[in-house]
Amino acid sequence: MISMLAVGVAGMKAQVMDNADVNARWHKTTINVKNGGQAPDVVKLLRAFNEAIPTWVVGEVLEQADHPAKGTRQSGTASIWDGKDDDDYRILIDKKNGYADLASQTDVNQMSACVWRKDNGHRIFAVSLYEQHVMPQHLLCWYDYDPQTQKMTPAKSPLATFEPDVKGTDIGWSLPMTGTDFTITEYYVGQPAVTHVYKWDRKEFHFDHTEMADFEYRLSADSKVTERISQGNTWTHYCVMDLTGEGRPMLAFCNFVDGEIGDMMLVGEFKGDRVALGTKTQDGEKLNVFRGPKHRNGEDQVIVVHRDMAGGLWYNVVLGNLVQYLVCDLPNFADPDAGHTVKVTAGFGHETTDVIDQLGEWIDLSKLWRWHPIEIKEGEEEAP
Repeated sequence: MISMLAVGVAGMKAQVMDNADVNARWHKTTINVKNGGQAPDVVKLLRAFNEAIPTWVVGEVLEQADHPAKGTRQSGTASIWDGKDDDDYRILIDKKNGYADLASQTDVNQMSACVWRKDNGHRIFAVSLYEQHVMPQHLLCWYDYDPQTQKMTPAKSPLATFEPDVKGTDIGWSLPMTGTDFTITEYYVGQPAVTHVYKWDRKEFHFDHTEMADFEYRLSADSKVTERISQGNTWTHYCVMDLTGEGRPMLAFCNFVDGEIGDMMLVGEFKGDRVALGTKTQDGEKLNVFRGPKHRNGEDQVIVVHRDMAGGLWYNVVLGNLVQYLVCDLPNFADPDAGHTVKVTAGFGHETTDVIDQLGEWIDLSKLWRWHPIEIKEGEEEAP
């Protein structure tokens, strides 16, 4: 295990800690910064951190800072080493911008560190650690550096008070390589990531806005037609709703008109693609959600019913946010006396239309949603 390795720290051998060890220690440890002075850079603060709480990954960054490897290159103000042929990581150190990291696509250990200047002369210093095989995998250590005492004291980050809408949601964060924004990102299974941006005013962080990368979705589970969420309707708010407790919440978008919800759309997933489950519009399209029959594995399902302008009904049978199948009940416009056509139009090959007679309790979504303003950003989604 990594915790059994040893590296040289300040001329002595020190046992390397894993994330579990660091998590138990950092928030109870005040750190002396030797010769910290009025304006310690990111390397000096990182060295003090590693002397008090040694980790392999921070040790690698400090080794590169002290003894730049052959092949180290400059990019603007940053010193970058891309690793040797058998290394799958990059080390970046940018003292001017107060940032350092060891980043990798596959390595089990990664880190980043950042410094923010405060108007009162203090510094905020953050170290983010990632270790694949130890819980917690992702860990954030946050300190206030006092130039008068030359000590770093544990402090509360924006993460300390952050709560996702759905309990148990995977959360990530990002320290700024450039600029000063701190971000917290919610990763919902099968849904686009939701990123909350915190602005720095040289005193503290303040929540500023929530954003989401533009994404493509199919108009329904049985449609090949796609749109981007930034097209057509101007969605101003979003919410997430875990209607079955399965841990895969649906995503909803809406806009407000005179303080009331105007248009609304629910988004789920079908066979790896995002799909619209239905819309409610000011023009008359209706959207309702009911309890449905149990899935064959015993888990709860819901039925999202969309009534279009022509009077057709679309029944999405959904487990979490996964569409299991879609049943359409459509009027026969060519021969009104022939009645409706009811059929399964999307699924996995074993479904029947019986579900339209199995609508359970109507779910009052207004008691469940918590709408938040959202900004849709151009560009592709980033993987967690």
